[in-house]
Amino acid sequence: MSAHSLAPELGLIMEKFFSLSESVVEHWEEASTETNPEMIVKAAQQLHDMMASLSGDDMNLPQEVDINQCCDYGLHLFDEQSDLASRCGLDSVAQEIEDLCFPFSLWAARNNAEINHLRPVANAIARKANSLSDPGILSSLFTQINEIMEAIDENQRQIESQDPALPWRILLLNRAIIATRSFQPVLIETAYMDIVTFLPQDASGFFSSAMEQMDLTGYPKNIREIVENWFQRYSTRPTLH
Repeated sequence: MSAHSLAPELGLIMEKFFSLSESVVEHWEEASTETNPEMIVKAAQQLHDMMASLSGDDMNLPQEVDINQCCDYGLHLFDEQSDLASRCGLDSVAQEIEDLCFPFSLWAARNNAEINHLRPVANAIARKANSLSDPGILSSLFTQINEIMEAIDENQRQIESQDPALPWRILLLNRAIIATRSFQPVLIETAYMDIVTFLPQDASGFFSSAMEQMDLTGYPKNIREIVENWFQRYSTRPTLH
C-alpha cells in the first residue's frame, strides 16, 4: 500500500466534519459563550467554499487567499469544535473531530501549505498510530508523517522546554514508535536519529521502553538487534562487558 493510496480529499474531510458537528450542535446548551458549534460550522463552510478551487485539476487559490492562513484556520476550527464536543460530554465525537486534523494537514502539506497549529495534528497522529498494527500500513503512515513534518513551521520544531505535551515531541516519539512497528530498518534508523538529535533528553527512556517492547512482542531478529544497538549506545544504565 502506497502512502498516496490514502490521499486525503478536502470535500470528504469537510463532509465528515459537518456530520460530526451535528451532534455537537444538538447537545450544546451553554448560552453565554463567545462561540458555539453553529458558529464554527458556518465558519468552516465559508472556509470550505474559499478553498474549493483546490479540488480537481485547478490547484490555484485566488491571489488574495493565503493557503497558510487557510490551513491554520481550518486546524483551529477543528480543534475548537473538538473542545466544544468534550464540553458537551461527547468524548468520542471530540476525538473523531480532532482525528480529522491528520488528513487535513496531509492535504495541506500536499498543497504547499505551512502547518503552524501542530497540537491537534500530533494528537491525531498518536491515536492513529495506536489503532494500527499492520507493518505495511504503518510504513505508509510513516511516509505521510514525513510529508507533514516537512510542512511544519520552523518555530514549531524548537524544543525550548521539558514539557512532555509539546506537540513536536509527541510527533517525533510516535513517529519513532511507528517506525519500530513497521519492521523497516531504514525508517527505524531515520526516526531514532531524529530522537537523538531533537530530543536528547528523551533518548535513554525511549530506547529503554523500545527494548521492553522487544521482550513483549514477536519482533524480527534484525529489528531486535537494531533496537538493542541504539539502547546500548544511549542508555544511561551501566552495562557489563
